[in-house]
Amino acid sequence: MTLYKVLPYLKVKKLDLWALNYRFDRLDPEDGLRKLYKVFDEEDVLVTTSFGTKSIYLIHLISQANPGQKIYFVDTGFHFKETLVYKEMIEDIYDVNIVSLHPDEEPHRLTAEEEWWKDHPKMCCTINKIAPLDHIVTQHKVWVSSLMSYQTSFRAGLRMFEKQGDILKYHPLLHLPEEEFNRRLDKLELPMHPLAHVGYGSIGCTHCTIKGEGRAGRWSDRGKTECGLHVKYYNKK
Repeated sequence: MTLYKVLPYLKVKKLDLWALNYRFDRLDPEDGLRKLYKVFDEEDVLVTTSFGTKSIYLIHLISQANPGQKIYFVDTGFHFKETLVYKEMIEDIYDVNIVSLHPDEEPHRLTAEEEWWKDHPKMCCTINKIAPLDHIVTQHKVWVSSLMSYQTSFRAGLRMFEKQGDILKYHPLLHLPEEEFNRRLDKLELPMHPLAHVGYGSIGCTHCTIKGEGRAGRWSDRGKTECGLHVKYYNKK
């Protein structure tokens, strides 16, 4: 058993983060994920996906590193129908266990009726995307994401391992340049989100997504670049 398996994850120290980053920072995503399952038990690893335009590569890698791994998807109730069809297609192709989560009915109804995405986009994301995952996060030690540094200035400042609240975040794709990421998608002939072929560089909920390069089409008129899963919001405005 490794040192990291006996350390209480609620008490991760700076030294432990430094050691994890040192061990993983130069690893290719495929090698990094294989090593992750040697450092952490399977039940301690949380994987999430949005089934967006960049999601498929991590899903592919997870299916290779740990077939049958649970992958959580938050169905906000506002997704494009193409996203839900794409999700079903990926479930049929890959050996992964997709678990759908949903927001609480009453708060979700309120955000829909009052169109909170217009005046309160951060709180809308909190209710419909962050809150459904909160109780799942507390059951795990490390959360695997597909964030890449080239995508936004916030993501460019991340490290391979970060501590967010009481959980570790692991970004195996972080250092992949955009050109290399796209090259791998082409080489593996991975199935892409159908809207990626018609000008959507990034895809979230219908109300807050338009066509655009990269993440330029997300919350384009709201001064917002993240839904909040990776940068938690607590204020309503």
